[in-house]
Amino acid sequence: MLGLVGRNGAGKTSLLHCLLGLTAPTSGQSRVLGCPSLDLDNETKGNLGFVGQTPELFEWLRVREHVSLLGPMYPNFSASRAQDLLRRFEVPDLRAGKLSPGERQRLAIVLALMHRPKLLIFDEPVASLDPMARRDFLRALIELDADDAQAPTVVISSHLLEDLERVATHLLFLRDGRVQLIGDREELSENIVAVYSESPPSASPGVINSHRLESGGWRSLLDRRLAGAAANDGEPLALTDLFLALNT
Repeated sequence: MLGLVGRNGAGKTSLLHCLLGLTAPTSGQSRVLGCPSLDLDNETKGNLGFVGQTPELFEWLRVREHVSLLGPMYPNFSASRAQDLLRRFEVPDLRAGKLSPGERQRLAIVLALMHRPKLLIFDEPVASLDPMARRDFLRALIELDADDAQAPTVVISSHLLEDLERVATHLLFLRDGRVQLIGDREELSENIVAVYSESPPSASPGVINSHRLESGGWRSLLDRRLAGAAANDGEPLALTDLFLALNT
């Protein structure tokens, strides 16, 4: 489960849209499940699930009609799974136009999960959910890994860093459209440290960035795996502190 971390405008949504073939990259290319993103075949599309920041629903259709219309388009659709998800997320069987913002988002999540996709992509999926629905969503993500050996790969962007700490196994930090850090969450936690000094460190392997402090001196981010002895006195950082250090 990969968590995308970055400030607003860092490129998280653009990256996800490039993966889904909704936007052409300005350079380079991307592939999803082995298929070029700009030329996704039907089999690949059938193995994707996506929830954007603003769900696109059929305003005149009821919730159950969304399921019965969209479900059969996917090879692994399960009507019983869809009903279980609707109950878990407490989505009322109303027309989409009558649903609250949180209910609309919950319906979009159900539609993304109901066919057991191989790849799930979530762009700020819990931004409009209340704490209870947010908890249920995170629990559903955790249960995906516990369900079976065919659990999907999940890519999720969120500004709620405490949520990513709970569910993400890997993290990717973006800034200005470029990758700052990527790796196993626990390994990053163990190896990326803050070092304080009177003068800036020399450019050397393992130095990620340096920042002059208002109180005087310098704070540098170092990767223990590359910096060697220079990182011996480094302080481990929580995810929020690491995010702040990468963006100041």
